[in-house]
Amino acid sequence: MKNKTFIYLIAFIAFLSCQTVTRAPEPKIILREEEMIDILTDIAFVKAAKTIDRKVFEEKNINSEAMILKKHGVDSIVFAENNIWYADQLEKYEKIFNKVKSNLDEQKDKYEKLKKREDSIKKIKDTLKEKDTLQTKDSLKTDTIKE
Repeated sequence: MKNKTFIYLIAFIAFLSCQTVTRAPEPKIILREEEMIDILTDIAFVKAAKTIDRKVFEEKNINSEAMILKKHGVDSIVFAENNIWYADQLEKYEKIFNKVKSNLDEQKDKYEKLKKREDSIKKIKDTLKEKDTLQTKDSLKTDTIKE
């Protein structure tokens, strides 16, 4: 009896494994990988900005995804079809997202360097301002003593 159950189980698994997986159809307009990387990088930036200040986007009624697609000259259907098609090609899609992540990391590094530079400039300006204030106070004291 156990043998029969085992055979039925194997036959059922074999039947399931013979099922064909439907792949996403190739889009009529295929975006190059570089275009997908650029679009997805921009989308990631805007989504990050939205999480920081969603109110601005809502108040100004900004449709960021439409704005990005317009910037790249792509309509939403073409992008959606390409996104599904690339997602169905796991190795390419993984390569695209690794490059998007790399782009984001690069921009983060640039931002951090710029922020450090701005902070150091601000410190220098504050120090100079403080020095000027002290010199002004000293000159006032000196003027008062002379009189």
